[in-house]
Amino acid sequence: MDISLYGDDSKALVHFDPRTKLFIFLACGVTSMYTYSGLYILLFTGAVCAVLALSGKPWLALKAFFAFSVALYIKEAVDHTGSSAPAVVLIVSVLTTLILYSLPTILSIVLIVQTTRISQFLSALSAMHLPVNAVIPIAMLFRFIPTVQDEWNGIRKAMAFRGISVNFSSVLRHPWRTIEYVLVPLLFSTIGVMEELAAAALARGMDIDVKRSSYEEVRLHAADYIVMSIFAALASAIVILVSSKGAAGI
Repeated sequence: MDISLYGDDSKALVHFDPRTKLFIFLACGVTSMYTYSGLYILLFTGAVCAVLALSGKPWLALKAFFAFSVALYIKEAVDHTGSSAPAVVLIVSVLTTLILYSLPTILSIVLIVQTTRISQFLSALSAMHLPVNAVIPIAMLFRFIPTVQDEWNGIRKAMAFRGISVNFSSVLRHPWRTIEYVLVPLLFSTIGVMEELAAAALARGMDIDVKRSSYEEVRLHAADYIVMSIFAALASAIVILVSSKGAAGI
C-alpha cells in the first residue's frame, strides 16, 4: 500500500492547513473557467506547483510544471505556425488546451489528496462548522479515491503475473478481454470498498450530529495567510484584467 495516496505531509517544508488547500482549489477553479490566457494560467500553475513542492512533493511539482510548459509551447507553436493538415492542428490545439486549463485544478486536487490526512481534513471541515451531512460524503470521497487506486494497482499486478498487460495498445486490440479481466474485478472491488468505508464511518460515529473531538490540531498560521493572500491577489488580478479587456473590446 502506498501511504502517500492517503495523505502524507511528513516531508513537507511547510505544513499548510487543509482550509488553505481548499481555498487554492476554489481559486484554481474560478481562474481556469474565467481566463483563456496561457500567461495567466502559467502564473497560477507555477504558484500551485510551488505550494505542492513546499508540501513535500517537489518532484511531482517539477514534473507537472514541465508538462504544462511543454503543452503551452506546443499550443503556441501550433497556433502561430499552423499546418497543412487542419484536422491535426485542431486535435493538437484541443488536447493542449484541455491540459492547460485543467492542470491547475487537477494539481490543487492532488495537493489536497496526497498531502492531507483524512483526520486533518475532517478536523478542518469541522472547524468550518459544516453540517455532518456535508462532511461525511466529502470525507468518504477523499478516502474512496486512493483506496480504489490501490485496488487498481493490485489488479494490474495480478494481470501482469498472468502475462496480460494493461496498457493503451492492449486495450485497443482486446477491448472485451479488458472488460472481463480488468473492469469486472475493479467494479466488484469498488462495491466492497464502498461497503467497508460505510461500515467504518458508522463504527466511528460519524453519523452522530454532535461536536467531535480530534487528535489533529488545525490552525491557520502565517504561511497560510500569505499563500491565501497570494492566490486571492492572483485570482482577483486575472478577473479584473480579463473583465477590463472584455469591456474594452465591447
